[in-house]
Amino acid sequence: MKSTDPCSATTVVFEVDPTLRTPDDLSIEEVFAAASDEHTKARMGPLTTVPVSMAYVPIAQVTPAKEFEAIVSSLPAPTDSQSPSAERDAIFHRKYTSDLARSIGHVEYVFDLGNWGPDFVPDPSGTKKYGSMLQIQQYPFSRGSIHIRPSHTSESLVDGLTVDPRYYAGENGHLDLEVAMHGYRFAEKICSAEPLKSIIRAQVSPTPEETSGEAKLKEWLKRVMVTDWHPVGTCAMGGRAGARAGVVDERLRVYGIKGLRVVDASVMPLQISAHLQATVYAIAEKAAHMILEDAGL
Repeated sequence: MKSTDPCSATTVVFEVDPTLRTPDDLSIEEVFAAASDEHTKARMGPLTTVPVSMAYVPIAQVTPAKEFEAIVSSLPAPTDSQSPSAERDAIFHRKYTSDLARSIGHVEYVFDLGNWGPDFVPDPSGTKKYGSMLQIQQYPFSRGSIHIRPSHTSESLVDGLTVDPRYYAGENGHLDLEVAMHGYRFAEKICSAEPLKSIIRAQVSPTPEETSGEAKLKEWLKRVMVTDWHPVGTCAMGGRAGARAGVVDERLRVYGIKGLRVVDASVMPLQISAHLQATVYAIAEKAAHMILEDAGL
């Protein structure tokens, strides 16, 4: 078993100006055919665009000052313990208590036209258009786990995995729920300001009933939380604790198995305040250099 740090996300869905073009339009056969033709002939059109707007916001900006101080004061102080998680915990602690709390992005906000809601069912008439605002926690306190089921006989490794994201679980998992709640309220501020205010007609998920009070909002957050596309840590670098804390060493070699390396986002012990693609490119370039170096080439 190894732990994983997933980016945990919630999505608010709005009804927007119906004259706007959205990615949902591509589900209509004629629209998709026209877009494909435009792309083939001119390399232009909706298949060439990346319409999302995104920003990474520090936790101290998302959370009101009093609540932010309460979160910080409840964190256990880092220790000189030799436990496998001590090094990771110390780094994590600095992200919330040092100047990093006001300078790095703890919550990513993504706004896109189209319905991204995991459980929102669009109006069946097809006359309404939607936009979505995602709030994605980059440094959740809770940690998930992945187990390989030894008895599985499926040809697909994925079918042989047991994945438990453990949202809001663990000693400080309740703090994730607090951050998610404040993140949602901050998203409300973003969407009530221009330029989004002028295109939004109404919020459709969650409904006003689902957010009428702190208790109901938290219940909604618990129900709709999902893992974003950036999980890390399942083959994490062990650091000073070595194999007791991770899967690979500083040269990405799997502990105890000769000739095997892992070269992807899973070697990252913690999330970063960015999308992972560029970092994975850098890991791959470094790994290629180390492989050639170790081979004497």
